[in-house]
Amino acid sequence: MHGHEAVDIDEILKLSATEHSVLGALFHKHACQPFSVMMTTAESAEEGLSGAEARLGFMRLRQKGWIEAVRKTWGENLYYIPLRYIPALTVAYANRVGKHPFLIHEQDQKETEIQMVSGGQIHVIREARPDIAAEIIHILAWIAREGLTLTNKGTIHKRMVQRLSALIHLCPDDFASLNLNYEHSDIYPVHVAIILDMLLALGLLHKGQEKIRVHDETLGHWLEQPWSFMHREIFKVCMERYGVTSPAEQHFRYRLVLLGKGQETWFNISDLIPHFKGRGSDPGLPEYVQSWLNALAGWGYGESGENASGDLFFRWLIEPEELLPLKVQQELDSAKTVFFVQPDFEIMVPAEVAPQVRWKIENCAELLSCDRMSIYRVTKEHIVHASHSGFTSDKVVEFLRRYAATEVPEHMYHAIHQWGNDWERLKAQHGGNAEEIENIHPTDFISSEGSGEDKNTEIHTHEPRGGLNDLPESFYLPGREGLIQNEPDRASSYTHGQPIAEQSVDVPAFDSIPDMWHNDWRRYHMSTTRQITAKAIEWQTKLGLRKEQSEVYIIPDQIQGQDDWTLTGWIVPGADSRAVERCTISPMDWDKVRLIVPEQI
Repeated sequence: MHGHEAVDIDEILKLSATEHSVLGALFHKHACQPFSVMMTTAESAEEGLSGAEARLGFMRLRQKGWIEAVRKTWGENLYYIPLRYIPALTVAYANRVGKHPFLIHEQDQKETEIQMVSGGQIHVIREARPDIAAEIIHILAWIAREGLTLTNKGTIHKRMVQRLSALIHLCPDDFASLNLNYEHSDIYPVHVAIILDMLLALGLLHKGQEKIRVHDETLGHWLEQPWSFMHREIFKVCMERYGVTSPAEQHFRYRLVLLGKGQETWFNISDLIPHFKGRGSDPGLPEYVQSWLNALAGWGYGESGENASGDLFFRWLIEPEELLPLKVQQELDSAKTVFFVQPDFEIMVPAEVAPQVRWKIENCAELLSCDRMSIYRVTKEHIVHASHSGFTSDKVVEFLRRYAATEVPEHMYHAIHQWGNDWERLKAQHGGNAEEIENIHPTDFISSEGSGEDKNTEIHTHEPRGGLNDLPESFYLPGREGLIQNEPDRASSYTHGQPIAEQSVDVPAFDSIPDMWHNDWRRYHMSTTRQITAKAIEWQTKLGLRKEQSEVYIIPDQIQGQDDWTLTGWIVPGADSRAVERCTISPMDWDKVRLIVPEQI
């Protein structure tokens, strides 16, 4: 159970009933956010558990790795359920956290099926932007050409921020309601801050003293991955860095992925949130719901809409199961490498084209539009830039011939060669002097981390590879410095504290009392009954009460009075049932009593 691997639901089924109850209650209350108090007496009683049973269940979960702990610098102990377990727990405890989307009444089901089948009944209120994985490749290619020079304050020059802002297809309106906290918000619009933070968090950019550069080695590995892997890594960054951190919001985000419908299918958001009625009938729409749906549309993951009644709907444009797999496995890269070249120098690129191919197109052509079919145009400026980096006109021609679906027009080859020759003549005029050439053309087409010498790294080395890819565990490292300031209770602030080893739970000294108190059903003198009851409260265990043929269990927490005393606690109908009521009873209400020792002991 220890490590960073995802967990399968089968692992949850191996837990005992007590462990299930404790883990389910803690997951419901805290999601994967940190907590300092295990469970109160009332909370464990609601699960039908005594305090002793809950503590033992908690200890077993710690030993098995379901709950981890750290000690913060100020001495506080924090417990948390590791984030890698949240997909399986979201599915396993769907009914506990809230209404399961597929457990609906028959009448509601017929109406829902009609809405699912006919998308025309849903009015789109937030349309999806271009695909975020393709957007990242586009932005990286631009940064590799232009570079991002920093001011003395460590911020990007305002002119470059403006150019970057205009280049990005993300829209600031989609992220305004996320209320992200970051420095220099007066310099970086929110959509620029998100894209830069994302690239830094993935390790694709490196921030030095004077420049932010593309990290060539990481980029090379990134381009070797299939689109589905990129979407998963980017989505991980979005979930962990840009979502609100309270348990309710975290539950919603993961339920949206794991319990909603599949790709291209509208589903009602009220099926994921208890008591949620939708925009039209509930003016108190949780702000985080709408803000998160807007952000997902901004990243191109999905879009939201509403029906005639004002109910809020959402549909994924990417298969949600690919975003949070229960186990990370190697996958077959089915991406295509074919694009279409037009006589007017335009290149039509389907969304399925492999990332390595798209990267090369980015470096020899200008992006005109980005959609399911993106349109590029080969230009003299891009050919010159490509030649400067080692992607010469001959190699561009070879690339087009290799991957174009149809024959490339001959006049296009002649133009590319001519533009490449212009670059070679210009370079020869300056005698190959790198400093003079830098004054004419942007430098550092692709730069290694911290190096200013590799100015002619060849982009054509990133060749498409078919078949199975060696997928790295993750590009994203929680806690890696970016632009967005993480909240104090985010994962990165507590998973890197000082780990606390599993500790044994103090077991009540049952050998200090008569065996008959917990072995047998017996009738005792009133004073002895009071002693047994007091001991149950001290040890936080259950009492079994029997009157004739009726038998109940109680989790006591208070004795009131002296001679004519009463007992207050939570009545549990059966040994394995959940508590249903809190009551006050008298010793006259039962005939026999037994102290219940937890089975684990």
